[in-house]
Amino acid sequence: MSATLAAPPLPARAPAEPTLADAMRGAWAAVGTGVTAECPVCAGRLQPRWSAGAGVVGGRCGDCGATLE
Repeated sequence: MSATLAAPPLPARAPAEPTLADAMRGAWAAVGTGVTAECPVCAGRLQPRWSAGAGVVGGRCGDCGATLE
C-alpha cells in the first residue's frame, strides 16, 4: 500500500484593491446619471457637469478641481 501525500493548501489571497479603472468607472456611472459621486482623486464631491442639450458631459470636483470627461 502506498501513501499519497496531499499538496499543502494554498494561502488565502487578500481581496484585490480597486484599480484606477474601477474608481473612474464608478465615478462616471454616478455622475452620468446626474448624481454626485466621490472624487477618485481627493474623495471630495464630484458634481455632474451639464451641457445645454446633451445632458451630463462630465464631472468636476468642488474640492480639488479634478474633472471627469
